[in-house]
Amino acid sequence: MMDDSKRFLSIDDIFKDAVKKIVPILADSDEFEAKYLHGLSCLGCGEETASGLFYRKFNQKEWLLANKSMKCSICLDREAFKVYQNKSLKELKSSVGERLTKEYFLPPEALKGAGFNNYQETNTITAGAKERAVIFTKLFLESTEDYYNLLIMGNPGTGKTHLCTAIARNIKKKGFTVGFLTTGKLLSMIKETYQKGAAKTEVGIFRDLTRLDLLILDDVGSEAKGGSDDWRKAMIFEVVESRSGKPTIYTSNLTDTDLPFAVGERVFSRFYNNTKFIDLFTDDFRKRFQIN
Repeated sequence: MMDDSKRFLSIDDIFKDAVKKIVPILADSDEFEAKYLHGLSCLGCGEETASGLFYRKFNQKEWLLANKSMKCSICLDREAFKVYQNKSLKELKSSVGERLTKEYFLPPEALKGAGFNNYQETNTITAGAKERAVIFTKLFLESTEDYYNLLIMGNPGTGKTHLCTAIARNIKKKGFTVGFLTTGKLLSMIKETYQKGAAKTEVGIFRDLTRLDLLILDDVGSEAKGGSDDWRKAMIFEVVESRSGKPTIYTSNLTDTDLPFAVGERVFSRFYNNTKFIDLFTDDFRKRFQIN
């Protein structure tokens, strides 16, 4: 018949085995004693409801706590729930960010590889525009309070969209959610919500716009060539208003003389709120360019 001492572990042995699993330096040692105490003061709530596993080497006087923290089960459960909650919120934010990117990050296919390094500086005007775009990007990434808007105006072919793509790519790769689409495309998306059985709503689109860390509206004013003028201007105004307090970049082929007629005076006046301008127009083009 097997001796009982060999068949069963004593309470002290159970405590020692637990300590070995928690304290790496004692994993292969038996030169210590262990005990488990109840009714200890919880480091979380202060109540005397905590328990702790302690150990002491044979050559030491002080008992040391083996487990990481001496807290009661209620506080430990609360901490575990908080970790789970934060993880869930992080996963939800990631899921929303992926959806926003899929639906609103729509730069031109030909410019998806555009960056600051391959931007063509053809003169001092384009060189200055690139410099200001780089500054905007750096300030965006370095500060959470010094955000401002950009209005980039210039004749076609001066690289407005290229600069916007470069800004967007640098900001997006740092984990920010960026929207990038033409004003015409955004207005079309809003119009589609009026159709019966539409998957999205107008309210939903405007809610999405407020969630974007950065919104780039390309080619503002080009949508003025057709459609209901009052509705179009009203929608653009609502878009601009929805981005109040959040950084937004607008680009336009129209001069500061013609743009107010295309988007309306109310919208144009909003463009001046916390906005810096990048002017890519040449003097000759300003003299010749007029909205059709």
